[in-house]
Amino acid sequence: MHINVVESLAQPVGELWRDLQAKETKDGFFSVAAPLSSTPRPIYRWIVDNASMFERWKAVRFVLMDEQIEGSSVPFRYISPEDPASYERFAMQNLLIPLEGKTGTAVRLEKPDLDRLETFSPKINLLMVALGVRGNYANVMPGTDINTGWHVTRLIEEFRQVHTQASSDSYAGAAFREFGMSLGPQQVLEADNVVVIISGSKKRALAEELLSYKAFTPEFPLSIIHEPSVRQRVQIFATPDTGIRL
Repeated sequence: MHINVVESLAQPVGELWRDLQAKETKDGFFSVAAPLSSTPRPIYRWIVDNASMFERWKAVRFVLMDEQIEGSSVPFRYISPEDPASYERFAMQNLLIPLEGKTGTAVRLEKPDLDRLETFSPKINLLMVALGVRGNYANVMPGTDINTGWHVTRLIEEFRQVHTQASSDSYAGAAFREFGMSLGPQQVLEADNVVVIISGSKKRALAEELLSYKAFTPEFPLSIIHEPSVRQRVQIFATPDTGIRL
């Protein structure tokens, strides 16, 4: 695991994405899964502004790693991409549509079929995750077993409240649902490169807790990065206000 303390997440994480994209698209596709929240928005803006520095956008795939779900029992259905709470909508507005405007190339968004989640198995070359309110990442909630892959889960109330409180910034007018689709710990363990982004003084205690673990603890989901099989493929990018020191 490598820890980077940076004044801004945008350029260093954007440059890492650029370098990995250049490497992976030489012989195939480059699949990225990344958070859809306020934390990575500066990264997305940097990528869009510097899109001409990136190679082969036609070979890039953006994997939607989590989404809001309608209903409270099977059969579940995704909320409409027009809904203010839609993560897909956020991805389109903050990254994919601006990228197409800059490059003239539409990056394909890959989204699992809820009726066949177990068959969705894209190779993720770059998995970017943000540290959430209870140590969650994506919609992976506390208590999720290490063997979990793509799944539908009940979102904890604290997670929903934090998103609602922040909705004026990232999801204006959003009503967050009770259930969500998400990748799981297995996708972290299988990803080629894992990047954890942490920013803001409100994350100080969470950042300290994340680094205190020595092994995976389900009640703090992002502790999965301490698993021996993935640890050497993890990079943390944190701003100084998080309290992380090298």
